[in-house]
Amino acid sequence: GYPESIKRDPERADRWRRNYLQSIVERDIRDIAEVKDASDLTRLLAFLESRTAQLLNQSALSQGLGHSRATIDRYLTLLERLFLIRLLPAWHSNRSKRLVKTPKLHFVDSGLAATLGELEPGSWNKERSRFGHLLESFVLQQLIAMADCMPRSPRFYHYRDRDKTEVDIVIESGQKIWGVEIKAAASVNRDDARGLLKLAGLAGQNFQAGIVFYDGEATLPLNKEAGILAVPIAKLWER
Repeated sequence: GYPESIKRDPERADRWRRNYLQSIVERDIRDIAEVKDASDLTRLLAFLESRTAQLLNQSALSQGLGHSRATIDRYLTLLERLFLIRLLPAWHSNRSKRLVKTPKLHFVDSGLAATLGELEPGSWNKERSRFGHLLESFVLQQLIAMADCMPRSPRFYHYRDRDKTEVDIVIESGQKIWGVEIKAAASVNRDDARGLLKLAGLAGQNFQAGIVFYDGEATLPLNKEAGILAVPIAKLWER
């Protein structure tokens, strides 16, 4: 999460995040848009928290919150401009088709998402799926932050086909393509590389490598021919 909250103990950090969200909704949004009822955005944020790292479904949001599709789209744009959420576009080997594929929703700050979802470290084992989604959003944001230091920033996508084969993060720089999977587990197996192998087949010679980030300690080959490795998440912070 934000450095200001990390420096505090858990209770004070939670209070800081809630005050931060309140100040954004009540102050910043008024500066950039006319919103009749700021509580609508608060409700939307709470609704989105449970859907981080999942495909965006505007129709479900519209029905759940009782607003038109146009209003929901406008609110989502506002939240993007305030750097609260990120809509990760879909990757497709045909570039023109990327524009019509469904994006994936991510909270930019996983600490804020955890606060909205009332998730605490002690509930990790009971809420494995929800924490797994938070972890995916967290790793994405770390990779994007690192990419900002590169001379030429790459583009980030996600991949999902009709068979529901997925790759959490697709990184594209020029013609070069990398794939990243995030697994909230301490062990991996070859099946965890299935989506990356599909991506490698679609990308052909442009595919450079694939990584499955997991909560283990060893770097392991999952498919040597395709250059797919299992890598500890902690490696993100090592030079």
